Amino acid sequence: MKLISSIHRSVLFLICMTMSSISNAQGPADTNTTFTGANIVNYFGYDDCIELNNGKTRVILCPASGGRVLEYSIDGTNVLYLPPGSEGWRQTAEDKRGKMHAGRFDIGPEKMVKRGRILWQGPWQGELTGDRSARMTSEFDKQSGVRLTRDFRLDANNSRLLCTQTIANESNEPVSLCHWSRTFAVGGGIAVVPRSPRGRFPKGFVLYQEGESITIDADDPNIQVSDEAVVVMGPPSSPKLGFDSHAGWLAYLAPTDQLFVKRYRTFPQRAYNEFASLTASVWYPEGDMVEVEPIGPAEELRPGEKANFTEEWWLLKHSFPSNIEDFDFSAIKRKVERNSRPPSNGMRDVVSPVVNPDQSVTFRVTGQNATQVRVRITNRSHRMELNQGGVWEYQTEPLPPGIYEYTFEIDGVRVTDPRNREIKKWLNCASMVEVPANPGQIAPLTQQQAVPHGTLHHHIYSSASGGQPRSAVIYTPPGYDLKAAAGYPLVILLHGNGDDQTAWTEVGRANQIIDNLIHQKKIAPMLVAMPYGHPIPLSEKKRGSDDYRIRNNRAMTADVVNDLLPLLTRNYNVGQKPTQRAIVGLSMGGGQAIHAGLSHPELFEWVGAFSAAAPEGNLREQHPDLVAGADSDANENRQLLWIACGVDDSLLDRNRKFVAELTRLNISHQFEETQGGHSWTVWRDYLPIFLEKLFR
Repeated sequence: MKLISSIHRSVLFLICMTMSSISNAQGPADTNTTFTGANIVNYFGYDDCIELNNGKTRVILCPASGGRVLEYSIDGTNVLYLPPGSEGWRQTAEDKRGKMHAGRFDIGPEKMVKRGRILWQGPWQGELTGDRSARMTSEFDKQSGVRLTRDFRLDANNSRLLCTQTIANESNEPVSLCHWSRTFAVGGGIAVVPRSPRGRFPKGFVLYQEGESITIDADDPNIQVSDEAVVVMGPPSSPKLGFDSHAGWLAYLAPTDQLFVKRYRTFPQRAYNEFASLTASVWYPEGDMVEVEPIGPAEELRPGEKANFTEEWWLLKHSFPSNIEDFDFSAIKRKVERNSRPPSNGMRDVVSPVVNPDQSVTFRVTGQNATQVRVRITNRSHRMELNQGGVWEYQTEPLPPGIYEYTFEIDGVRVTDPRNREIKKWLNCASMVEVPANPGQIAPLTQQQAVPHGTLHHHIYSSASGGQPRSAVIYTPPGYDLKAAAGYPLVILLHGNGDDQTAWTEVGRANQIIDNLIHQKKIAPMLVAMPYGHPIPLSEKKRGSDDYRIRNNRAMTADVVNDLLPLLTRNYNVGQKPTQRAIVGLSMGGGQAIHAGLSHPELFEWVGAFSAAAPEGNLREQHPDLVAGADSDANENRQLLWIACGVDDSLLDRNRKFVAELTRLNISHQFEETQGGHSWTVWRDYLPIFLEKLFR
């Protein structure tokens, strides 16, 4: 992006000029070879304006004074009111109110919001952001607690100008605000606001009276009311009108034979916090100007949250009637409907997620009819904003390298990202995005690196103990040798409730972790078997079977002992000694690993449990099969019983009680409490810690 500071301008944009008089003509432009139709120009006494131009439509933006639009023209005729006498005006230390005209924007509610003049007329920072695109950003306003950003994009082949104002709450307190457009067009024209069915106002408008009262049933010879629209033919007796229209557009027919159209989204199901819940306003002040003002809904912003509102501006040729009585609303409506529709691409070009060069992530989802969309990233919810293309969008701060889960909440409905094939399926579905390490950063073990890789084998086998087909994923290390004399150490790695045999590789990235650890010589090459952990169908649990966990644990142990180990022995070169076998799992799988490891110490001398659904109660009374194994001579040979749980995990208390039982029974163990909750972020960290302890 090319930056233009309204206070400290880059030497690239310093333009030497001597002017005996100031005009609206374009002065020397900065040569911009990066973006088409976007340049820095001298205009109206300012030498740092931004010009957007497509050859027919011209837009001039003014960062130096209020972040305004100074010109919006076709064929050289400006529809915005920009009178002489305020050329080059900038805010001074006296902070006097300036003559701010042309394309203005603001925040509301009017007469209620406390905002400093820094937003209204202070210096903004400008930047070119793309072809015929630019952004202006205000300074932080302490009075309102917000910073404003205005993004503009001019279409390549027509007059459509997208104007998006973003309100960012950078204070420590919640704020209640709304978008308010305050665009001055040239005076003497006709304002048109279509009516909505079932409007609240009897005549489709209210009229502001002196003393700040509002009349809802006013009669005025310059205001024509029909079932279809309110048409303001000229200055009414009271200059300001408010509307409750949800038609999504208003128009102003200027005496310059130009139809100035503003399209904008309304939200009938949301609250509007402007007086009388207005969605638009028109003001005919004294002088040669008329203000056309779309108004946004109430935005309740917590600290750090943002909200935006987009107006689509169109400028169409349309003859001003020589006799105002000949004004034809139907002709205006037809022209608006036929000529101010953006081209549709079917949203096929929407990409989500996007990992940006600075390691921030942009999430996008379509759904223009939604009223509120949020993205939940690793259990933190963030408000998304509707961008200029009609797509909901949120960009994070730069993130540390790693894997992040997220879901969208569209009007309260939780969904995964339809444009992302990386998904955590099963019980709690979520989309996933990986932020890779940049050069110079240490890559996480979960990241695929330029090291030798192992192989994943998918098995379907018959279970003699369970009497049904079973599935497992087997990892063999790089350089696996079927005829190696010693046989490879074996780790049985178990997943959590509702997942399946692919969870540890697709979500946990166990194969990447093991590849990288082997390459770093932190672990020996090993086989890892990941079986499906529900030998008792999940449907039985859903029917409310109270003993499901106990029965499933026993069935899993039987499957491992009677089916999986023989399968591995027949098909793979695995060691046969208990010193060469480990069993470990997370959550439900942690409880299964404890059950199999404690009840069969003759098979497994290395046992691990991550955030385990650990056995509850008195072990000797309620789990005699575990204690029987613990009482056997083989129990003395166990090398490791490693248990870990996060301090924010809902199973922490259960794990603490289980560990207390182990201590009471003199069963040797190691217990670690770490940061984190019941999540893959924690379990991906536990796996390498456990693996590095094995087979020493």
